Amino acid sequence: MVACATFIGATSAGAQSAGAPSAGTAVPVPTTTARAIRAERAPDIDGRGDDAVWTRAPFMRGFRQFDPGEDLPPTFETEAQAAYDDRYLYVLVRAFDPHPDSINTLLSRRDVKTASDQLKIIIDAYKDRRSGVELAVNPAGVKRDYSIYSDVVEDPTWDGVWDVATRIDSVGWVAEFRVPFSQLRFTARDVHEFGFGVWRDVARLNERSAWPAYRQSRRTLMTQMGTLGGIEGIGTPRRLELMPYSVTRSVPNPATRVPGQHGELAGGLDLKAGLGSHFTVDATINPDFGQVEADPAVLNLSAFEIRFDERRPFFQEGAGLYKCGGSCEGVFYTRRIGRTPQLRRSGGDPLFTNITAAAKLTGRFDNGIAVGLVNASTEHVRGAGGVTAEPGTNYLVLRALREMRGGRSQVGMLLTDVRRSLDDDTDPFLRRSASTLLLQGFHRFARDRWELVAYTGLNDVRGSANAIALTQRNSVHFFQRPDHEMRYDSTRTSLGGAVTSVGVRQIGGRFRYDGVARYATAGVEMNDLGFVNLVNDVQMKHQVEHRLLRPNRVFRQAFSLVSSDMHWTTGGLFSGQNLVVHSSANLLNNWGGALTGTISDAGSAHCVSCARGGPAVRQSAKYGIRFDVSGDPRPTVVPRAAYRMGTSDEGRSWYRGADAGTEFRVASRFSASMMVGYDEVTNDQQWIGNYGALLSDTTHYTFARLHQHIFALTARANWTATRTLSLQLYAQPFVTTGQYSAWRELDAPRAAEYDARYAPWRSTPPSGFNVKQFNSNAVVRWEYRPASTLFVVWQQGRAQELGGRGTFVPGRDVRDLFGARPLNTLLLKLSYWYNP
Repeated sequence: MVACATFIGATSAGAQSAGAPSAGTAVPVPTTTARAIRAERAPDIDGRGDDAVWTRAPFMRGFRQFDPGEDLPPTFETEAQAAYDDRYLYVLVRAFDPHPDSINTLLSRRDVKTASDQLKIIIDAYKDRRSGVELAVNPAGVKRDYSIYSDVVEDPTWDGVWDVATRIDSVGWVAEFRVPFSQLRFTARDVHEFGFGVWRDVARLNERSAWPAYRQSRRTLMTQMGTLGGIEGIGTPRRLELMPYSVTRSVPNPATRVPGQHGELAGGLDLKAGLGSHFTVDATINPDFGQVEADPAVLNLSAFEIRFDERRPFFQEGAGLYKCGGSCEGVFYTRRIGRTPQLRRSGGDPLFTNITAAAKLTGRFDNGIAVGLVNASTEHVRGAGGVTAEPGTNYLVLRALREMRGGRSQVGMLLTDVRRSLDDDTDPFLRRSASTLLLQGFHRFARDRWELVAYTGLNDVRGSANAIALTQRNSVHFFQRPDHEMRYDSTRTSLGGAVTSVGVRQIGGRFRYDGVARYATAGVEMNDLGFVNLVNDVQMKHQVEHRLLRPNRVFRQAFSLVSSDMHWTTGGLFSGQNLVVHSSANLLNNWGGALTGTISDAGSAHCVSCARGGPAVRQSAKYGIRFDVSGDPRPTVVPRAAYRMGTSDEGRSWYRGADAGTEFRVASRFSASMMVGYDEVTNDQQWIGNYGALLSDTTHYTFARLHQHIFALTARANWTATRTLSLQLYAQPFVTTGQYSAWRELDAPRAAEYDARYAPWRSTPPSGFNVKQFNSNAVVRWEYRPASTLFVVWQQGRAQELGGRGTFVPGRDVRDLFGARPLNTLLLKLSYWYNP
């Protein structure tokens, strides 16, 4: 079930140990194919490699270095073998090393990469050259696994059920894998060929090699895999996995301002089942994600929503099928499901919307067709006063695609649909329904050196006149802007738009080019189940990259790019320009650094959102520069630092900031990291508010100068008792303060002179702010049997907002933060994996 490529190359002098290939033997012609043999008796998974099957299985040799240099001989040789029976694929990898006592062996919890040696197998069971799984292990037996989609994107949230044993001996170390066919996805046939690859990391050399040869200069992964053949008569494995779980927690009572806790007991079920050889269904009832790390603290003073990463396993696993790549990624944003109630009115209202049930159906056929369906329902949420904060909602996503030419061409569609059960509390504010249809595809040409990517989509949202009026006036659209291309209509009950994008990019080589053109009409509204803020926009983007393919006398690696993008509204108003010049490099001593410079809005661009519904405001040029440095990742202590500065608004606005931190390991079982960041920012055109009658020529659009301090510290610590028992700690205090001055209103927003754009508004500026947050959690994770886990989680949150006190006094502010009332949550979650 794995495709393999094989190279038989010259053996480096450093690998002349017992069992290593002889440097004096003839070098066969490199090949990218390998063969697995049927095991008459299953090998013992003990890392010894002395079972009878390994005396007969042919070798995969000829590994080639790809990091730091591309297609170079590796320092040490590696070889692999593959076998199978009716239930399992077996892979034995031997990593030769003349100094076994120098092999880096560090213990950590599962899925955490450390500065250890590593062996990894990559399996593309469908052999579609687009998807697969990666199974990795270090010499301490710590497992890491990923699913792969879109050829190059790794999803670390996938946790497969597989076995591996490792052993260090006199000639290096060995990893012996056993992979159940039930964990792989392939169609029923008599004879199988899998895409396959084997990678090796040598930590003390910071070197990586692969079979077959892998080239970082190409923007591909799965298409570079080899072929593993010889797999016959394995049938279709039975695929049924059940994971019931129980959760008990002690949580703060949000409806009271005095300390108090109340207990909750809940249960749920996760199910994964194969429906024939083509389909798999994943379902969850009453899911709980209490073990997931909290989002980072932030104070958002912009017009737009902040996007946070998805951390919930159910929505992360298998997400690749629903991603179309490029700038259409925002069409399906899973964080909308189970979101914070949109009409949350007070601190006593629930923070999240519970998901009552969700299911995913995925399928793939021999002709390259793949389909996926996601359906999720969320509960009706009432606030502390009994008023609806979030209506019951159903979310539906349908994905279908067909891959051709061995995965080098694709056409597909994505449909999303949201239906809300509105009541009198929510009908005036929320959209009743939202639908989006997207068509996309890509095509590689010119001997796979170039790729053409395109998509087009339509959307439609419906609701009451007031709800659609609010949509027209929100920060995505601002139809009330006096110089907007679209007319604001308070009577309409629907809104829709279209978006189209075409891009071309170079796949490989030292120099690579990307070009994208995108057109989005003003009525595009995809934020019920997506995250698309850039509408009413015409964009042209170009990017040129250069990569050093082999080390030279100074650099191990080096990378540079120049990127430029320009924006206009659909009416032709120049609305933005960005130029980025970036260069990064790693020295021969493994220290790294980067330098990034930016120039924005140098061509008299206009900001269409700065006045929050007011007229477009001419912008002055913005300049920025950033320096980054990172230490050698191999020692016990790895320092990191960054410095950034910039100026805009003809010197009236500026920023400067720095980050400093370190990663360190004081023992093989304990690691920690800490990063401290501080920024001082002056923004001379911080929007304050719009005053006067809405949609009239008497509205005053006001701004002020904001002087802001931002301090954040992020700390993590990990202690690993065994490969299956670990403790993880996370803490982030966050403080930001701000003072306003020079309160002004727009006067001549398109004036060439900066000062002429504003006129005095009021002599007394708005009061400042002092906002503090603290998020932390401690997670004990015990995998007491394969895929069955016990989580014990403690979370603490603190928050404090003090209006009017805009000064930044570090000692006082940190002391006040930890003097704020804590909200503590204790959670116990037990899950049991059952595979009948």
